Amino acid sequence: MKKVALLTIGLFMLFSVASFGQEKALGLRFGGGNLLGAEISYQTPFAGERLELDLGWGGNSNWNYWNIAGIYQWVMPIESGFYWYLGLGPSLGSWNYVGDFDDRYDAGLSLSLALNAGIEYNFAEIPLQLSIDTRPELGLINHGDDRWFGLALGIRYRF
Repeated sequence: MKKVALLTIGLFMLFSVASFGQEKALGLRFGGGNLLGAEISYQTPFAGERLELDLGWGGNSNWNYWNIAGIYQWVMPIESGFYWYLGLGPSLGSWNYVGDFDDRYDAGLSLSLALNAGIEYNFAEIPLQLSIDTRPELGLINHGDDRWFGLALGIRYRF
């Protein structure tokens, strides 16, 4: 019993020290399917891994949208500076069609479960992070169609 307690305390201390080495990042995320927009993206250590919070907007001449996502990410090293990550979390959005469409698609709110997978590079010489990822969303409430799947490019300042 004493060994289990010491092992538990040791693992807790190890994970606590590891979380102090993680950095925060703030930047932009572009793309993501045919959403044709951008997101303000913020990353911070959370519960031993990372939380990414994104506020997005975009559209075209026929429609516009905004979206808020909170993604819990598991980050794993590949090689010096390179990491890959998997994540999931809620996504809340709103859209508005400007043209003449079926009434049920004119405007609304949606709630989705967002999945996330990507790769990133953290430069050693400068506080810059580049990433490319995909974030398909499983519509839970009023989601519309499958337009939420695609690649996105992230550029963030690390601090």
